[in-house]
Amino acid sequence: MREKGSAIYQLFLLALSIYVLCIVFAETFIISNSEISLVLQRIDLGICIVFIGDFFVNLYKAENKLRYLKWGWIDLLSSIPLADPLRWGRLARVIRILRFLRTIKSLKILLSSIQGSKFQSLTLIVILISFVTFSVCASLILEFERGHGGISTANEAFRWAFLNVMNAKVSIIQAQSNGGMVTTIILNKVGLLLFAYFNAIIVAWLIQKRVEVKQANLSKSNS
Repeated sequence: MREKGSAIYQLFLLALSIYVLCIVFAETFIISNSEISLVLQRIDLGICIVFIGDFFVNLYKAENKLRYLKWGWIDLLSSIPLADPLRWGRLARVIRILRFLRTIKSLKILLSSIQGSKFQSLTLIVILISFVTFSVCASLILEFERGHGGISTANEAFRWAFLNVMNAKVSIIQAQSNGGMVTTIILNKVGLLLFAYFNAIIVAWLIQKRVEVKQANLSKSNS
């Protein structure tokens, strides 16, 4: 079964699949703090929504839906959140996406595919960097701030991370530990990256519209 979508989108799904497997492994074997586990479970839920959406889009686009479901049911089951045995089914997604990438016969073809859709590539890279940084910092802050009497719950960690990404200084619970201060700076920088990216999109759109208007006026004057 051939995966749908461009090479950069498949790389994006591959990165998410590997990331969520790391989350499952950490939650199962490493993390003992219940609040950090709750943060990881909510991150997993967000990724599950992406995977379920991808499953239904692929099913809709599949020419032979029964053939797609021959292996696609693994994607559906592995996208069910908070079901530990099923979440390991995402290994199948990783294997299938890697198989798809193997059909790209050379690095040159892969690079040309990415360069051919620069906007999509840049958008997915920015989303991936922002999401991973946000989720990792929201998890780490609970560990860093343990014993400092500040951020101690999953809700507080998510609120702290969101407000720092937005660079909103009002009503933020300030980190007290050295590690917390470092994560604060990282989230602030990611917020600036997002702001610059969306600014660039708006400017590019306005320039494109201006060019289209000029071309339309030029065509009218010539006619």
